[in-house]
Amino acid sequence: MRWSSLLLVLPVLFWGISYIAIKVVLRELEPVEMISVRFLLAAPVLYLIIRLKRLRLWPLPMKAKLVVGALVVFLHFWVMATGMKETSASNTAWILTTAPIFIALLGWVYLREKFTGSQWLGLALALAGVLALVYNGNAANFGWIHTRGDVIVLGSCVTWAIYTVGTREVTTRVNPLVATFWMVSIAGAVFIPFTLITTGPEKFLTLDANTNISLVFLGVFCLAIAFWLWSEGLARQTAAEVGVYLYIEPLVTMVGAWILLGEMITVWLIVGAIMISLGVYVSEKFGKLRLQEHDV
Repeated sequence: MRWSSLLLVLPVLFWGISYIAIKVVLRELEPVEMISVRFLLAAPVLYLIIRLKRLRLWPLPMKAKLVVGALVVFLHFWVMATGMKETSASNTAWILTTAPIFIALLGWVYLREKFTGSQWLGLALALAGVLALVYNGNAANFGWIHTRGDVIVLGSCVTWAIYTVGTREVTTRVNPLVATFWMVSIAGAVFIPFTLITTGPEKFLTLDANTNISLVFLGVFCLAIAFWLWSEGLARQTAAEVGVYLYIEPLVTMVGAWILLGEMITVWLIVGAIMISLGVYVSEKFGKLRLQEHDV
């Protein structure tokens, strides 16, 4: 395996397993508590990476947009985690695969970017795939109580689209690693004290070992190291090559959730996964979506 390929494979594996880790953590912590710990662990690791790469943290342009971006990033993680309390890790991974289509749709609405017929077809196929995931062989699953988690997770695709479209100008002027560090740090500076005041430190001292391991994995490996490796890999491979790796992530989640969480791999899960993948592929292949905007 080429070194550049490894730089992309590892983040995909980390992100695929991250949905399983989130399900483990949510057994003991609320979404705000979990995200606060992730930011607390990720910020110093990102800082060390930036120092090793000798990137400049200051002066920093577009400070106001970075602050807004930090709040939207937190909102995205919170919406996703809230939805995951009521749906499976596998459903979450496949639903989030549709994020690039929502990014293109938002760009069409607010930035007047072209949204082609192929992209409309891709959106329709992807949403049909989401419906297949929700259905899972039982029409009663379409009731609000049963679908609420999936709908909320789908909403996190919208929050990611808002973040991506809203920070495009920032990422052209600020190194992505530096921008990520500041957004994680800013959001952490707000929500870590909030969590300590509302929850108290005692709860975090009595967590199960699996929860602690999952938190370290989510903060250090999925949020800091994975983003660093992904950005390095993107700089070394073409968009066409990168696209292949993006479909591995939900497959890792699906198999991992089956082994570790006991989530069943049903016919409807497979049908939904195929339709979502086909919808995103059609949008990318013929609609020229930006592959880098897959990462959620």
